[in-house]
Parts: sequence; C-alpha cells; structure tokens
Amino acid sequence: MRATGTTPDRSADGWTAIVLAAGRGTRMRSRTPKVLHAVAGRPMLHLVLDALAAAGFDRRVIVAADADDDVAEAGRSHATIAVQDAPLGTGHAVLAAREAVGSAERVLIVNGDLPLLTPGALATLADAHCAERAVLSFLTVEVDDPTGYGRIVRDGEGDRIAGIVEEADTDEQTRAIPEVNAGVYTAEAAWLWSALEALAPAPNGEIYLTDAVRTAVSSGCRVRAQRLADATEAQQVNTRAELAAADTAMRDRIRESLMANGVTLVGLETIYVDAGVEVGEDTTLLPGTHLMGDTVVGRECEIGPNAVLRDMRVGDRCTIGGSTLEGSTVADGVDIGAYCRVRPGSVIEADVHLGTYAEVKASRIGARTQIGHFSYTGDADVGEDVNIGAGAITANYDGTSKHRTEIGDGAFIGSDTMMIAPVRVGAGARTAAGAVVTHDVPDGAQVIGAPARIRDAEGDTTESRQREEQ
Repeated sequence: MRATGTTPDRSADGWTAIVLAAGRGTRMRSRTPKVLHAVAGRPMLHLVLDALAAAGFDRRVIVAADADDDVAEAGRSHATIAVQDAPLGTGHAVLAAREAVGSAERVLIVNGDLPLLTPGALATLADAHCAERAVLSFLTVEVDDPTGYGRIVRDGEGDRIAGIVEEADTDEQTRAIPEVNAGVYTAEAAWLWSALEALAPAPNGEIYLTDAVRTAVSSGCRVRAQRLADATEAQQVNTRAELAAADTAMRDRIRESLMANGVTLVGLETIYVDAGVEVGEDTTLLPGTHLMGDTVVGRECEIGPNAVLRDMRVGDRCTIGGSTLEGSTVADGVDIGAYCRVRPGSVIEADVHLGTYAEVKASRIGARTQIGHFSYTGDADVGEDVNIGAGAITANYDGTSKHRTEIGDGAFIGSDTMMIAPVRVGAGARTAAGAVVTHDVPDGAQVIGAPARIRDAEGDTTESRQREEQ
C-alpha cells in the first residue's frame, strides 16, 4: 500500500538505510533469489524498499551478491548497490555497504526477507534511537515458536539487554526464550564500522552483526531493544510455506485498509488485491475480483464478480463485469460486460459500452462508443459516438504484419462486418450486416456486400451501376 501524507526526509538528519539482500535462500529451492519472490504481487525486496521510503529513508543501499545479478537489477532504480563478494555473514554484509553509505552519521539495517514490516515500525525505531541517544538499537518480537531466530538475552537488572544468541549457539535455557531478534537495527555509523572491524569471525568464518550487540553492551554503550506489538511484522520468509503465510497476512492487511478507506468488499476472502493497488471511496469489489500489479481504480465503481485487472487505470463510476483487463486505461463512466478482454495498450474513453465477449487490443475507443458482443477490435482508432454491432471484427494481421483500422466519429458498423486492415471507415459512414470492407469508405457513405461496395441514395451499388452502363 502506498504511503500517504508527508514523510520526513531522514537523509537530512544523517540517515542511510541498508537492505541485506545477498543471501540466495536455499530453502526456497528456487533459481530466483529469495528476496525477489512475490508477496501480494510485489517482490519482497520492493516491499521492504517501499516501507523504507514511506518512513522517510530516501538514501538506501542494497547489499547484493553481485553487481549484475537479479537482485541488483531489481533494486538499482531504488537504491545504490553494494556487493558482498563472499557469503561471510551479516556483519560482513554491512561492512560491504560502508563505501556506499559514505559519510552518513547513522544507519538503519534491515533484512530483505521481511516483507511485512510497516513504515511505522521503522520510523518509531529511528525516532526512539535518536531521542534516547542510543549507540545501537534493534527490534525484537515475542513468538510462539522461536526456532531459527536469535534469542534476546536480558540480564534481569532493569531488563537491560545482555546480547543476542544465535540459534546454533543456544543452550536449553536460551532456546526457550520467546523474545527474538527481528532483523532490524539502527546504529551510529562511526561506532558501527569500528565495532564490526574489531569482531572476530565465528568458527565458520562468518562475522555476525548480532555480535555487535554484545560488543556494545560490554563496552557500556547505550543499547535499546524495541518490542514490536504485531509479531507478523517480523515474519521472515525462508521457505515456500512462510512465503504463503506472508502473502496471506499481507492480503488480509490490504483488505482491512481498503475497507477502512471506504471500499466495500463482498465475499472479502475471495478478493485478491496486490500491494500498491489504489481503490477509490464507494467502490464495490464483488466476489472473485483480482486487482493486480500497478492498478488504480477510481470512486463509485463496481468491479466483478470474477474480474481480473492488471496494471490498469480505471476512472470513476465504471462498471466492469467478470472480464480481464490488462495494461490499459479506462475513463469515467465506462460499462464493460462479462467475459470481455481488454489487452495492453488500449484506451477506453468516457461512457463507452463493451458488450459481452468483446475484445479490444492496442486500440483507442472514443467517448460514448458502443461495441457489441462477440466482437474484436484490434489495432484500431475508433472515433466518438460509433456503434459497432455484434460479431464485427478488425482483421489486423495479414500473415506478416499488423495493420491499423480507423473508424470515424458517428460511424455505424453493422453486425458481422469484417474490416480488412489497413482500412478507414469515414465519419458518419455505415456498413451493412456481413459487409467485408477491403477499401476505405468515404465519410457518410454506405457499403454493403462482400467485398463491400458503396450504395447510393437510390439503393444501387457501384457494381450494379457499372453493369447497367455496360
């Protein structure tokens, strides 16, 4: 979901955010890097970047395994790319970002596999870190099953932090601790670089960022841990099952937000809305509706049942039945029946009507035009106030190339008309039912037959007049 309102510019206060995204995520059993798997239609990496941007972190660094890998390519337009040249742990990954971070006074560090983090949690952590003059701060959460997480150890005196113990290093007592590390840190940059450089590698050769917590505690630095109220925000994704759980949680959150903002959902558990989709007030989403990708739906619309919209711009007061629309723009007041398909590159202007089983591809349909059912309008420029009868098609492909059809304002295209592109039907022109239009039709003319011939006011066609003259 997109941020609204004014967000602070934390870069002006010396902040840079670091996203750790170099891990391959072998438990996903996929050629796709873990952070590029989608939750609610968006890669996890992009969801984390969205949350950072909404929290005011305009300067961002992504740590990838290679400068030219898929992670770097996916993040390059959103952040500076740093490279961790060997998988030597989270501490090593943060050090790999040092040059890209530059002179920033403080950093926020977040794992790229935390798609459910909210901007509010990140902003609160950063604000409290500054307000309490901490050297190192981090998020924690209490979970029912802490397996796989680093445990938070407190010394019992004032509930102070003693350290973070990784799963592999836990004993029976620490293994039972329900409070775990959420994988989000803030730190004073100068202290952090020095502390990480001084850390001894673990027996496996890795440098753990969590060991910096122990260093800060032992040196008497101010360390603070902030508990997350909502445990789902810290839900890491390491397996396909966890990916599915995160997707469910995100979609539940999106549906709740839509309803809170004036959208009616009928059969809400059957409605799927991707992260980043926008829907206006007083719009109703009916059962089975899917709003996907970069889609924006206006106010007072009715969508569905069983409609699928992907990368669409839909205006106000539109009615869209159980149809599939992709990569196109629909203006205000459009009515689209069931089983239609609008393919990418189309523009449907105001108050257009598409009947059942109408397909539109890479075409502009002018305002107030009516297109009947069982029709195909492909690679066409259709004017305003045109009537296209049932079964009419534009034959746009000649076996080698695609060609365009032009239909002028106020034209009447009879049922089952076939327009063989490239061809123009002029403004106010009419075609009879079943006409096969192979040549341009002048403005105001009427054509009939196969191939279509111009018919004059007396009802004669060009062909019949030629026979009489002979």
